Amino acid sequence: MPQLVAILGATGAQGGSVANRLLADPDTYRVRALTRNPRSAAAQALASRGAEVVAADVNDATSLGPAFTGIEALFVVTAFWPSIAKLGRDGAGDEEVAQFQAVADAAAKVATLKHVVLSTLPACAKMSHNKFPVPHYDYKQQAVDWIRANHPDLWARTTEFWPGWYTSNLVGLMRPVPVAGSDGGYLLPLPSKADAMLPMAGNLQANAGILVEAVLRCGPAKAGHGKIAICITDYRPIREVADVLTKITGGAKRVAYAEVSDAHFARLYGDDYGLEMAAQLRWSEVYPDWHRFEPERTLRLADLGLEGEGKLVAFEESVEAIKDQVF
Repeated sequence: MPQLVAILGATGAQGGSVANRLLADPDTYRVRALTRNPRSAAAQALASRGAEVVAADVNDATSLGPAFTGIEALFVVTAFWPSIAKLGRDGAGDEEVAQFQAVADAAAKVATLKHVVLSTLPACAKMSHNKFPVPHYDYKQQAVDWIRANHPDLWARTTEFWPGWYTSNLVGLMRPVPVAGSDGGYLLPLPSKADAMLPMAGNLQANAGILVEAVLRCGPAKAGHGKIAICITDYRPIREVADVLTKITGGAKRVAYAEVSDAHFARLYGDDYGLEMAAQLRWSEVYPDWHRFEPERTLRLADLGLEGEGKLVAFEESVEAIKDQVF
């Protein structure tokens, strides 16, 4: 009988990637797509491919128990960014911790559940002795600490999933801006030193599903007890983002990198969004190599059977795929 896997956030980038990957192997997996709106176009598209679509909301703890009934594995991703406008950075973080707690409380009661994969991020404040806090990273680790302390049996069946920088940011807060009168010139203004290394997830919409499936294949015996699967295909200086954008357009779009101050970036995008992105990039200046943070817990690509060319979609290939959306 195929393994029943529930996916929270199944219509989003990470959850959608996991759902798409598992749906491609119906002999091994049955997918229960959990979403706040089962009637959405994205949810119905999953249903048309064989997913069982079920209503569940991480902000409504009472919806989680029924949605988890009979599952054998669970992928969990929460959303910090959408709540910033309403709650601010710390309010969004507190909400996210509460979401993780509700999920863990419900999951701990499911007798059939063998494996949990939590989408989290490094503990920036803890590692930097509070010099470089990054709330959308740190609140996730605060939630992890709570689960470890309050549900040790569940933690023994849990794997963390750390996704690096999304290439899709290039069509959002990190989109190059055209320079008037330059005939194809663009500027990429970001709050980071040009030579700071950026940990890149490549095409996350493909790679998240590939890595999570590999984790599920490993099972909790190998990947449990808080092991970390890191979704990073490239470590590159941030200025190379501009260089690659220029390269893939054959020079038709010439992109130059420019460091701006955190304050100026916040002036462009607002204090909450701008300062949060700046905090992430300043952290990367000092702590660029995620594979060195907790090596005893880290599952490398070789451990997951994903080492080698072509196993994941790397940075340049993923930029090529979205270049028409960037410019």
